[in-house]
Amino acid sequence: MPVVEALAEEFAGRVRVVKVDVEPDNGVLVSFNAGAVPTYLVFKDGVEVERLAPLAVDWWTDDRLRRRIKAALEL
Repeated sequence: MPVVEALAEEFAGRVRVVKVDVEPDNGVLVSFNAGAVPTYLVFKDGVEVERLAPLAVDWWTDDRLRRRIKAALEL
């Protein structure tokens, strides 16, 4: 299962996980100052608390995101 979908399932009911397609309008990249794809952002109460922009999606990405989401839940 892809990373985003797996995290959405794991944290269902506690966080909202959203995947945004930047192809039709890269204004989203500009709005969030995301210079690379993929860029993962974690928000708490509408404020960005974590950012992860791996050079390449790797097997560590889901673990790093999971830790950052859990940390944001504890804020």
